[in-house]
Amino acid sequence: MWWATIRTVLFYLLVVPFTLTWAAFFGLFAYMIPYPLRYYLVIGAWARGMHLCTQYILGIRVRVHGLEHVPPQACVIVANHQSAWETYFLQLLFHPQSQVAKASLLKIPLFGWTFAMMKPIAIDRTNKRHAMMQVIELGSQRIAEGNSVLIFPEGTRASPHQLLPFRQGGALLAKAAGCVMVPVSHNAGQYWRNDQFAKRAGTIDIHIHPALDSSTADAADLMAHAASIISNQLHGRVS
Repeated sequence: MWWATIRTVLFYLLVVPFTLTWAAFFGLFAYMIPYPLRYYLVIGAWARGMHLCTQYILGIRVRVHGLEHVPPQACVIVANHQSAWETYFLQLLFHPQSQVAKASLLKIPLFGWTFAMMKPIAIDRTNKRHAMMQVIELGSQRIAEGNSVLIFPEGTRASPHQLLPFRQGGALLAKAAGCVMVPVSHNAGQYWRNDQFAKRAGTIDIHIHPALDSSTADAADLMAHAASIISNQLHGRVS
């Protein structure tokens, strides 16, 4: 455990100034770069840097299963949420991408200001009804512009092997936008635990499941289907 703690300290000593410097640098002129080139230069390159630091400092590697299921068109991505890892690694699999995030993140100096130029969907979680309307309205707009939208339907991070109830926002958005919904499952929490500082070395398995047609079921059934797919993968019930 002591070696994992040392590696984690080294990781944060590198990625925190890296992120702040990156945000400060691009925050000065990112608005002058047309989108989606702005996305690839700022978010895409940053996510790649974070992934390399995760791999070579923390010793966390990744096996991606189902890359052939990434649709060529913009979609809604619904993934289980266990750590900070998936918030940046999924940027490397679905791009360009908009994420549903807390509005307070955009107020963080440097990072938040730059993130705001990447077309996130910032919501106020204290008003659930308004937040849902924001997700559907802004999400439909982002998808029409060619951005996939990432949603964590659990709403918060769960422990390894645990799946919290799924909210219907992702399914409602997919139906409103007329696009497919792609379930994604992973076991990142086994190595990057939300309740522990030290990160464990190991291999994260991330599964991109076949896209679900949002026109064939109502929102509740569509989200229940996605939750079942992710739960089966997490608990080894997939042949």
